[in-house]
Amino acid sequence: MQERWSLPLALCSYLFFGGGTMAADETPLKPPAIQVPDGFVVEVAAQPPLVKYPMLGAFDDTGRLFVCESAGLNLDAKQLLEKLPNFVRMLEDTDGDGRFDKSTIFADKMTLPSGAVWHDGALYVASPPSIWRLEDTDDDGIADRRDEIITGFKFRGHAGDIHGPYLGPNGRLYFVDGTMGHEIHDGSGRLLSKGHAARVLSSRLDGSDLETFCGGGMANPVAVTFTEDGEMFGAATFFNYNSQDRIRHDAFFHAVYGGVYPRKVGLLRDEFKLTGSLLPPLIRFGMSAPSNLTTYHSGTFGEEYRGNIFISHFNTRSVT
Repeated sequence: MQERWSLPLALCSYLFFGGGTMAADETPLKPPAIQVPDGFVVEVAAQPPLVKYPMLGAFDDTGRLFVCESAGLNLDAKQLLEKLPNFVRMLEDTDGDGRFDKSTIFADKMTLPSGAVWHDGALYVASPPSIWRLEDTDDDGIADRRDEIITGFKFRGHAGDIHGPYLGPNGRLYFVDGTMGHEIHDGSGRLLSKGHAARVLSSRLDGSDLETFCGGGMANPVAVTFTEDGEMFGAATFFNYNSQDRIRHDAFFHAVYGGVYPRKVGLLRDEFKLTGSLLPPLIRFGMSAPSNLTTYHSGTFGEEYRGNIFISHFNTRSVT
């Protein structure tokens, strides 16, 4: 298994890109020693003071980068709701030199934004207890319209909860939820979904037509990605695949419609229809804390990279 890195990978302590933007700063940080194939380089894309605690993010169609950022505080759910300390930052290259030089707050007063996707003039963000649609209607760089399109996801402040969303090839939003539990109602109060098992969920862009795509007992699915054929793959933490395997491990899995995945059997019996065997992981990672993944659709890196799935996790290994 080769070590490979892709342009739109995860955002963690720093923002890394395979080949070439760095924030304007007199004392640039030195990237850690990351092994990459010949012809690739790793450079710092943004650093303090432009960004401080980046987690995840997304580009818009003009090249602006929206970063879900933490204020650096370790707070529980109650404290997060009281303080709303975290935010979404917007990074821009204003002079066209290929380097980020401007940093502003696009959306403040959020609990813990954990993923974003840009689509048709709006930024969709998962920040519990809700999925948000953020829009800058007057083009001043600040989201002045903030709609909770889905709400009711429970959380504790440790990120073992709602992540995403991700835009599917069918134009629907997909998002993943851990075992914190959820109880979601529509505008009339009708119950749409309730449970405690982990799930991959889907909805239309306005939050309607909510459904469970697949689910199971793994503690925390963290991300999904789509191949060119429309197949969905994901990464999850604490994914045990049979009752004899009591060693906790993380995993890469195939997200199959109606699929049920193992670990907490009681939750599975109560919340999912079982028509066959529980689905195993495709690859076991050990305790490696996967944080994001993406499918590389471009041919810029060469045809041998097209269609590969890149995963960011603690062991710095990727899956192809």
